[in-house]
Amino acid sequence: MINHYLHIAGLIARYLSGEITPDEHLELKNWRESAPEHEALFKRVSDTRNLADYMEEVRKFDKQDGWTMLSRRMKAARRRAILLRWSRYAAIFLLPVVLTIWIYSNQKTAQQSVAQQVREQPAKILPGERKAILTLADGEIVDLKGADDKVMEEKDGTAINIDSMALNYQSLAKDKKSMEEIFNKVEIPRGGEYSLQLSDGTRIYLNSMSSLRFPVCFVGERRVVELEGEAYFNVVKSSKPFIVKVNQMEIEVLGTDFNISAYQGEDCQATLVNGSVKVHTATGSSCILQPSEQAYLKPGSEDLRVRKVDTSLYTSWVEGKIHFKDERLEDIINSLSRWYDMNVFYSEPSVKNIRFGCNVNRYKEITPFLELLEKTEKVSISIQGKNITFKHHHH
Repeated sequence: MINHYLHIAGLIARYLSGEITPDEHLELKNWRESAPEHEALFKRVSDTRNLADYMEEVRKFDKQDGWTMLSRRMKAARRRAILLRWSRYAAIFLLPVVLTIWIYSNQKTAQQSVAQQVREQPAKILPGERKAILTLADGEIVDLKGADDKVMEEKDGTAINIDSMALNYQSLAKDKKSMEEIFNKVEIPRGGEYSLQLSDGTRIYLNSMSSLRFPVCFVGERRVVELEGEAYFNVVKSSKPFIVKVNQMEIEVLGTDFNISAYQGEDCQATLVNGSVKVHTATGSSCILQPSEQAYLKPGSEDLRVRKVDTSLYTSWVEGKIHFKDERLEDIINSLSRWYDMNVFYSEPSVKNIRFGCNVNRYKEITPFLELLEKTEKVSISIQGKNITFKHHHH
């Protein structure tokens, strides 16, 4: 194992000194991509400003038993480095040894349990917050994160009340029949959420990595909005049908509560809590949903299907919970990673298919949830900074 670490360290050293061959460069690239901790280590040691840190690590490890041979090499490397006045070739002699120690200790750290890592070095993987970007009809952009209370006005006379929690559109102009619809767009970044009230009183809760395009005041015979991502709608009843357009579906309602999830590459789902909705697809198929029913399309499919569901599984995010029941680990983590500030890796594809149920407080730090996953003894989890790696649990 030490020989393996020394070999990788030698590759990094030759990379830094410009002496690496194409084959060695490919081998180094594969090693860097095989685990997040490898890439993090590579980036750290590639920064020449860290040479002082390298030497400090050498001094720490000089005294440990079993490193006599490496100590001799380090001393020889130091002498060579001094003679070369820290030229670029110093890396060839010194860095392989020092990097070997770093890689070895890095591997040991990665094998600690999640709980132990939390005690020694808390991973600051924080939940999201209220934040969004509003684009007005004239292209003006307003950052809604922590926005102070204020009132803006669109060119059709609609007042926009802005605060740090929500947007509220209020129609002030009396005659809208002759006016064209003016559109705004709200975009929610990763780790964000926001809510808004449209000019008709409809309330919409937008989830992370979503966007909504809507008229500031509804003019025609239909109330039409366009959604990407996920949103929960509380639609005010009116004689004008309310239409939500998503990538492959069009959901038509008169007054109802429902959730739509239409993230790229995932199922397109319309989940009805109460009321009634009609779902149309781009290919012409349609269905009418009853409460607790969900219409869904698989990515790339034209086959619209309907099933009975526990609506709380699909709407709990609005109440500050993330609720899953017997779902694939990858599907659970995909949802969480839109909200939490983290990067996720899997040791092998089969880990993604392990199934779990969970109920996560959306506003709490994620580490206690990860510890619960480990206690099932289905997976082992390593945390390095904001990188989380899931592996099969081995007894």
